[in-house]
Amino acid sequence: MLDDYKDKQSVAYNIMMNEINNDHISHAYLIDENNNNDSFNIVMAFIKEILCSKLDVNHRQVLCKRIDDGNYPEIKIIEPDGMLIKKKQILDLQQEFSRSAFEGSKRIYIIRDADKMRSETANSMLKFLEEPDNDIIAILMTNNFNNLLSTIISRCQVIRLNNDNVDVNDSELDLLVINFIKSVENNGVRTIMKEQELLFNTVLMKDRDKLLNVFDKMIDMYYDIMKINTGNKLIKFNNYLDILINIASKNTNNEILNKINFLVDAKETVKNNVNVNLLVDSVIINIGG
Repeated sequence: MLDDYKDKQSVAYNIMMNEINNDHISHAYLIDENNNNDSFNIVMAFIKEILCSKLDVNHRQVLCKRIDDGNYPEIKIIEPDGMLIKKKQILDLQQEFSRSAFEGSKRIYIIRDADKMRSETANSMLKFLEEPDNDIIAILMTNNFNNLLSTIISRCQVIRLNNDNVDVNDSELDLLVINFIKSVENNGVRTIMKEQELLFNTVLMKDRDKLLNVFDKMIDMYYDIMKINTGNKLIKFNNYLDILINIASKNTNNEILNKINFLVDAKETVKNNVNVNLLVDSVIINIGG
């Protein structure tokens, strides 16, 4: 299942498995496909991991085969009708998912080519995301991340696939930093138990230069948050404006400055071969409060 993509999609794999292992499944995911030809298979593997992994061997095999054959009623796939995803498709989906599940504890819908929604359709989709049901999981897929409404992006856990390249590029690091800081700001010290793997327990953290780069990005992110509070233009993280505005609303400028100063000092310890796990705990405690 998902283990098939452990090497080629190490970042996405770690995020997905962390969500499952910690029983911390989000109500909505946005998969940035990055023109990966295997993206739909990866999403289906993620779904099977969510639904099947805790079953015994026999039940797992039966359910996974039903999912592969398209015979599991609690999974719904929406694709463009012609060139666009129509508002009626989203309304029909909402109506269908307003009823109780026939079987299982989770209902999942996938929106393929989620960027192909006009404004009225996107707003209907946004309303669905804003009122999540505990047993419903949304998975939006797109190859055109920047064409989606920022309000939709902000309500999803973003997972970016790489294009069959094991290395982690700069955009993926941006996403990892955003997801990590968002989790720390929202969950505080609980992040120690649930979310370390979002950022630090990945293969990239074995590379000191990239770890230093991660701290640079966290520092830049908090500078952008301070600029929001002072009404200045963002520099680095324009694509994640809604997330940063939310974080800015929870912090005074003094609190932001203290976090920046802490991150600057913490970055220096990376150069001295500090224990990364202890460093992560320190970051979470000092940033999350």
